[in-house]
Amino acid sequence: MPLFMCRWENGDCSFVAAPTKDAAILCLDEIGNADGSQLTAISDFMVHFELTPEGKLQFHSFGELLEGAIFEKAYPLLDDLLHNDRLSDVTEPNARDLALIRATVGKERKRLRGKKPRRLAETEVGRSIAKEMDAPAPMMDSIVRRVAGEKLKNFRPRGKPH
Repeated sequence: MPLFMCRWENGDCSFVAAPTKDAAILCLDEIGNADGSQLTAISDFMVHFELTPEGKLQFHSFGELLEGAIFEKAYPLLDDLLHNDRLSDVTEPNARDLALIRATVGKERKRLRGKKPRRLAETEVGRSIAKEMDAPAPMMDSIVRRVAGEKLKNFRPRGKPH
């Protein structure tokens, strides 16, 4: 099953395994409407968590290939800054470096805002509900198809016996 990285408009990033991009958007609705977000298929995924003494999982690290893919695909401005000679030391940035990094993070947070229009649901009723609920189009299309299918299944033309 494919793994997708969702680069949200605000700069956040999520991962979801789903058979299709539409299915990924449906899963991501738990966090927010991913319709206008950048979804990218990820081939190499490795993440490590530590078990804390309190019985919680704490993020430890990404695999090298995944971390590189995240920055390259989701944060190209930051990736460029971290891989060129503009910083004095990437591992221990000084005050000037930190200011450049913060400014670039600010640009990354704004870079995708409003760039990718959200897809519209296939039907007028689906578009209306999606707008009111801030729900993704694939979800509304699925619901409308399911409800329409139920109505057709239960439909009995007038004048015909049951």
